[in-house]
Amino acid sequence: MMKLPKSWNQITVNQFTELASLEEKDFDSVFEMQVETLSILLDEDPEDLYDLEVDELNNVLKDLIWLRSEPRVKINEQIDKYTFKPFDKITLGEFIDADYFTVKDKIGNIPIITAIFYRQTKLDEWGNRVFEPYNYNLFERSELFKEIPVTAVFGLVSEYLKFRDSFTKQYENLFAPQFEGEEDTEDLTPEEKKEVENEKKRSKYAWESLVYNLAGEDVTKVDQVTDLPLTFVFNMLSMKHVLS
Repeated sequence: MMKLPKSWNQITVNQFTELASLEEKDFDSVFEMQVETLSILLDEDPEDLYDLEVDELNNVLKDLIWLRSEPRVKINEQIDKYTFKPFDKITLGEFIDADYFTVKDKIGNIPIITAIFYRQTKLDEWGNRVFEPYNYNLFERSELFKEIPVTAVFGLVSEYLKFRDSFTKQYENLFAPQFEGEEDTEDLTPEEKKEVENEKKRSKYAWESLVYNLAGEDVTKVDQVTDLPLTFVFNMLSMKHVLS
């Protein structure tokens, strides 16, 4: 008798990212995809499940109707010894990393994104709670969040994306245009095509360029810049933009 999970509460982050990566086009049949889904849920080799009859498999999958919905959207303030760092308290460097990993693969990178925002804390000499400095190995830390229930962290990504959208709209005049895929430049003049290419290059290295300029083109000061509060940096950039 198969011991199937009954809800997202019994699915780990690792299992969730594996399930999310499954696409019909990667399988020769729906049956193969269903077997792969079951193997992830049961943590068993797919080969051990191919003896199942189609009808038997369909009956099993009927009990997994909850897979068609998403896990609950909620941010937990505490996960083990790690505390959630509010978005309005993050640094420029933390925002840059979170931006990169969410844009690249917001689901596959859930453990890494979690590692950015969940930190150890302690009380300082004045009794204020301070967050662990952002100088740990992000990829090693992310391993800690792969085996926890996905319901503990799924809301983090969606809430961060809301914050990101709100923040970029607030400072939209300071963000470089984003280029996705190939732009149609067929009807442009050579000069216009060249400008489009230059904009693409600037967009690709927008964060690096911003940090380098803020550091006074001194690479030894990059860490000082990325450790600055995000809102402070963009308020200063806004002031400079208005006054220039």
